[in-house]
Amino acid sequence: MEERVATNHSGSQLQLTFSPAIVSREIWVNNWALRFGKSIVGGSTQATCLQKIEAKYQELGASVEWVDATQMIEEMRTDVQTVLSWKKLAIDRIREAAEHAAAGHQHDKNIKFEYYNAREAEEKEESNKIESNDIIVESKPQKSIRDLELKPHRNFANAPVNFNHSSVHVPTNVYDKDPKVLNSIKWSEYLTFIFKNNLAVDPSLNWQYFGSSTGFLRTFPATSWTKEGRQKPDLYDCRTRNWYVKAAASAKDIVILVDSSGSMTGIRKEIARNVVADILSTLTEDDFVTVLKFDEDVFPVVPCFENSLVQASEENVREFMKHMRKIDTANIANFTLSLITAFELLQRYNRSGLGTQCNQAIMIITDGAPNTFEDIFRRYNYPNIPVRVFTYLIGKEVTETHEVNYMACANKGYYTHMATLSEVRDKVQKYVPVMSRPVVLSGAHPYIWTSGYADVPATDLTLAEWEDREFERIRRRLNVMRRKHWFAAQEDEDYDDPDSTPEPLIEAKTIRPLQLMTTVATPVFDKRNPKVANLLGVAGTDVPIREITKLTRAYKIGVNAYSFAVTNNGHVLYHPELRPLFQNLLKPGYRNVDLTEVELVDTNTGLYEFDEALLTIRKNMVDRRIGWGKMSVKVPIDGFKRIVTRNNSYYYGPIDDTPFSLAVSLPEPYGHYRIIGQVEVKRKEEDWLEYFRGDNWRVHPNWVYCENLQKKDDGYTSAEENIRIFLADSLASQNFRWRTSSTRPPIFDKPICEKDLIQSLVFDAKATSVDHDSCFENKNNNEKKFMEMFGISVTFVATRSGLLRFVDHATAADRHNSTDKPIFEQYTKATEEEYYKRAVDFYNINSSAFVFSVPFDAGNRKTSLVTGSHAIFLGSGKKKAPAAVVGLQFHHSKFAERFFETTTKCMQSCRYKCRDDELDCFLLDNNGFIIVSEKHEHTGKFFGEIDYTLFDSMIEIGIYKRVHAFDYQAVCLELDPSFGFAPFLLTPLHHIRNVLNWIWSKLALFYIQFSLYEWWAKDWVVASSEFDYEDSDERPNKTIPHPCEKEIDLYEMLPREFLEPVKGRLSMCHSSGCDKQFIVQQVPYTNLVMLVVYTTCPCETTSVKLEPTEVRQNETLRCARMKQNIYRRRPNVCLNYHPEETDMKQECGSSSFLKSFSISNLLVLITIIQYILQRFHI
Repeated sequence: MEERVATNHSGSQLQLTFSPAIVSREIWVNNWALRFGKSIVGGSTQATCLQKIEAKYQELGASVEWVDATQMIEEMRTDVQTVLSWKKLAIDRIREAAEHAAAGHQHDKNIKFEYYNAREAEEKEESNKIESNDIIVESKPQKSIRDLELKPHRNFANAPVNFNHSSVHVPTNVYDKDPKVLNSIKWSEYLTFIFKNNLAVDPSLNWQYFGSSTGFLRTFPATSWTKEGRQKPDLYDCRTRNWYVKAAASAKDIVILVDSSGSMTGIRKEIARNVVADILSTLTEDDFVTVLKFDEDVFPVVPCFENSLVQASEENVREFMKHMRKIDTANIANFTLSLITAFELLQRYNRSGLGTQCNQAIMIITDGAPNTFEDIFRRYNYPNIPVRVFTYLIGKEVTETHEVNYMACANKGYYTHMATLSEVRDKVQKYVPVMSRPVVLSGAHPYIWTSGYADVPATDLTLAEWEDREFERIRRRLNVMRRKHWFAAQEDEDYDDPDSTPEPLIEAKTIRPLQLMTTVATPVFDKRNPKVANLLGVAGTDVPIREITKLTRAYKIGVNAYSFAVTNNGHVLYHPELRPLFQNLLKPGYRNVDLTEVELVDTNTGLYEFDEALLTIRKNMVDRRIGWGKMSVKVPIDGFKRIVTRNNSYYYGPIDDTPFSLAVSLPEPYGHYRIIGQVEVKRKEEDWLEYFRGDNWRVHPNWVYCENLQKKDDGYTSAEENIRIFLADSLASQNFRWRTSSTRPPIFDKPICEKDLIQSLVFDAKATSVDHDSCFENKNNNEKKFMEMFGISVTFVATRSGLLRFVDHATAADRHNSTDKPIFEQYTKATEEEYYKRAVDFYNINSSAFVFSVPFDAGNRKTSLVTGSHAIFLGSGKKKAPAAVVGLQFHHSKFAERFFETTTKCMQSCRYKCRDDELDCFLLDNNGFIIVSEKHEHTGKFFGEIDYTLFDSMIEIGIYKRVHAFDYQAVCLELDPSFGFAPFLLTPLHHIRNVLNWIWSKLALFYIQFSLYEWWAKDWVVASSEFDYEDSDERPNKTIPHPCEKEIDLYEMLPREFLEPVKGRLSMCHSSGCDKQFIVQQVPYTNLVMLVVYTTCPCETTSVKLEPTEVRQNETLRCARMKQNIYRRRPNVCLNYHPEETDMKQECGSSSFLKSFSISNLLVLITIIQYILQRFHI
């Protein structure tokens, strides 16, 4: 026997006893673990027919073959770039038709015209139709009601659509009766024909659209603007969207100069802040920017960004806006110094090869300039004028405009005067058509691709949206508190208490799931007068990310393997570890998540200290190289509660004619092998439908087995029904074709099916179709008796082809009492489910083991299920591949009962038993979560919450290892220090004051929202959730979210060469001087660990929850990281100069619309009134 003394992390001395020659007490524990392991795994093996199914695969001739990953990624790249090229052809046809239609249109200043207005459409729930209020422009406007039948369609995320029409969205800040707007809408109607033709050529097309420079957006198929969008001011303007701005003008370096002199106070300062916010909102990740404030001197708005331009990422934009709130105004404005500073900064970047190496511009925001500063422009900008100058004149009382106007017009820019906040949004974007002039004059139509973004229905996590939700949460919480206060004798069962749940927010309702997209777009030119260089708009189409992932064919990649794509900036277009949502809201910065932030290399480096192997793979992908590499990575699962370490191989290459590179990651060693097992379904050797009778099977809901995109008006058909239709109808009549690689879009005159997937599915169905009664060793046990004895609720098998076959053993009483949904109701994605992935991973640690788990909240439920799974690998030696995973679910009460019954039996009389007072017994899984405890409420919890001192000791022993991980996509909540309660009684007057405060906050908020000043900067709005309440510890708190980095220690069981028990002792862990003794024993054939603790010494315990904590960065290090522009590649096309532009006579300025009361203000006021009426049901 060997003894060691060590000190664990909590400082206690730990005596370890390794017992090859087992002594009395340890032999009991060893015997208990062996008995329980054999019993539960033996029963599981029989119940799941593990051996029968494995033998059936071999009997049917399944084999293992090596995967040529280089060839696989090449085939994927070819398929993806072919399909993406079809989208470019589609927008080419839209562009050509738009330019032709506009050139042939005769302008009518008295136009009367009807069109489908998407913003005014209302869906009729009872008839599945909407009424569209088509606008008729007359001296006395009238409304014509036209029924437009809409039906949900799966190709459009089940949005209600109409394929016979296109619909038009006009922004709130655009006057929809302006003849210029109506004429553009009129000629663009011709595009509906082109849209329909495009869809006929390529039925996989998603939304097609044309965004006009006048502001409207024509979309096909026709749809209603979402209800979420109408619940608050509709701020959507296509001209500020990423796809429009990128297509309209090439990349740009921008220096924004903000006048912070003494006259820029009050509303002028607010307008200036909004102008900066709107300019920043039009920039993309391909642009570089800085913001400087100037009075007598020049200062960077963000001190960290001094003397530098930074990439216009969402993180940097937020940083600019955060500091814009802190601007003070004083002294006089030194234009000379500010202009020289801006020019020299841009020149330095241009000469050093930094920045975009393309467009450059200075944007001046001021309430007036003393002169034109022609000498500075002559010195730095003439004669070629490489830097455009845009000027924004702020204020109502401004009379001298010549100087500011001259600075813009003499430097190929644009001058704008803004008197009110409501003008900002429309005026700011006028710089885009000016910067597009070289593009228009060149006649080139470059294609741009956006980074991944969410479809329109998703809601951004802005401070405004968060405040609305916090208001609702606090209101509901206060209702509970007030009811307790006023009716203390009554119960509150009818009141929902959101603070009683772990989630601090009311869950948002969504009408359709989040769908990430990328957009391909190209500029459209006004060819009526080529020398004017007017941008007509932008043509584009969305490409759902699922269309790309579909082409990478997950069934061929295999379990725990995945594909991903990276942009020219190193950001992930898609990746399985990209988590864009936080409590159903889109996280800020989700579009700019870097590859280094999702591939967590298994090293002990600190925050933002990335492994060289990862940086090499990233650089090669950004540079569009073909290659491969290897890394050991940490993969967090189950919401960052578990972690797996794997060795992965990466293969990558560029997607031609796009800024993207595609990669596939394969786990070692099994990822390089796959099962070959198919049946030739066309031979009709059997009635294949026989293997798909009944309702005890599912297939992967997202995999494409067969599709027929030509069916536009079809209702929902389940994936299972599609398989039945194929086997019963399509196969019998041979009315289908196998999918093949093609340079042209397929014609969907008949279903197109994936041959390898379908034939593997039928093979798997045959292999998993076994007689369950023949699986039991004891012939006296029929299936029902056996399942009741073990408390088994369901057994199942999931396969590589996405098949899930199950047998439901639950009784009617079980279903009624259960708080868990059975596996076939919620986990139907086979190889993508955690039970499947964990079983395959654990096979490499212990090939005979079942992997058991319980829900994390099982201890809070009366009933719950234990899920067990085991992987079936075929092959020999290292040449093995997973074919399927068998599994089952136990009633937890029966599982625990069997464990405790086992621990009452010994080879001789038991001195100790687990249910005695002298012992506490636990079953822990391979990540340290409690599967069984004598206290049911412990079930599902991390053991460190019960006794972290003891768990830390198990780490020291070598049972578990600690894995430190960073979460670079986290959102942190901080308490709002400005939120509080006044200590006075609630009276009707106080309620009235609260309502008035809330209305005032919404008035201010809506007014500001029209200039998109939403970037986490609304401290000037009266708190919408301010309530009065008596001082109380129960009072709710208001939180403020912000993106952050978090860190967490997770745990993984270490593989052990021997299964003997380990005895440990925490010495002197109590004031009495006693020692706590415990024994740890791995349970054979499982992922479980048995922990037996002697309770004779009541040691003090510590509790550590498994929750990530925010990493507080040193400001100096944080600044260095933000200034560091990690390696990127510039866009291939730069059109920033054309000689003909110098000779053009272009409009270069506009004055304020608001001389008395503008249309924009009227629209704002109407929207506010409508919202208040709706909010208070007036």
